[in-house]
Amino acid sequence: MLNKKSLMIQTMLMPAVGVFGFAGSAEAQCAITDCEALGYTEAYNSSGNCLKCPFGEAYSCEKGYICPDGYTQECTGENMTGGVGEACNGKYAECACKEGYNMVDGECSLAWGTCSGLAANCSLGDILFSNGTCSADVVDGKTPIAVVVYKSGNCGQAMALKSIGNYEWGGYGTDISTLPNKTSAEAASKDYDSCGNSEKILAAGNKSTYPAVWAANEYKTEGTSAGDWCLPAAGIFTSYYNNQSVINTGFSRAGGTTFTTSTYAWSSSELSNRYAWYSNFNGSYGLDWLNKNNYSHEVRPVLAF
Repeated sequence: MLNKKSLMIQTMLMPAVGVFGFAGSAEAQCAITDCEALGYTEAYNSSGNCLKCPFGEAYSCEKGYICPDGYTQECTGENMTGGVGEACNGKYAECACKEGYNMVDGECSLAWGTCSGLAANCSLGDILFSNGTCSADVVDGKTPIAVVVYKSGNCGQAMALKSIGNYEWGGYGTDISTLPNKTSAEAASKDYDSCGNSEKILAAGNKSTYPAVWAANEYKTEGTSAGDWCLPAAGIFTSYYNNQSVINTGFSRAGGTTFTTSTYAWSSSELSNRYAWYSNFNGSYGLDWLNKNNYSHEVRPVLAF
């Protein structure tokens, strides 16, 4: 009777016999497994496109090899500090900017939110354009993105021209420990820390937990990127409430939507574990508070400058 196990073993051995023969030395029967001897002379490259040695972790990265898609930046532009991560044939997938500058459309532009000179000429009610300049009226060739609703020295905040949708504040029953509670309208009216508040809320949960602040954070326009915009602090609405005439004029001229007594938009100011502040121009300081989860209100992001 044919022994299937024996036949299988014999079949597996036949190629080895055919290649090396029985008379060969022990060394002749072993493949070369030294990566350097095989020409794989460079260490692992994180771009992942080198030819990998089959026996180890060495890679062959000859000069001139094809780079992955996206490695197109030389990163020598104005206000750049070089590339992010490892270069591929002298080029990078992403460039880095000097402190005080952000990457916008492939160039290092003055960063928003740093009081760095962007929008330095802006006044309350002015239209803010995508290049960081302001005017009381529209200007040919410039793109309006917001209207200035708060100004303090060289710093300020400009509000998006229109609502970006209605969302719940989120997180009912949770008091964000890092976010100071504003327990009266007067206290809330003095809170101008839109982006500081927003960062604390973002860190406390995901977009399904805190949808209003995440919507603001993901907003972008020409000249800005996602992450530049924030959910307004309650004091920003009070500033709008106290300067309605000039600010509404700016929105009208820019083609935006003005606030009325029936415009309800969430702030980033928290009252307690259950409630947050929102704009209500019928109330004191232009503010009121509501349950975080049972009501969807407008989100009107602000851009700090």
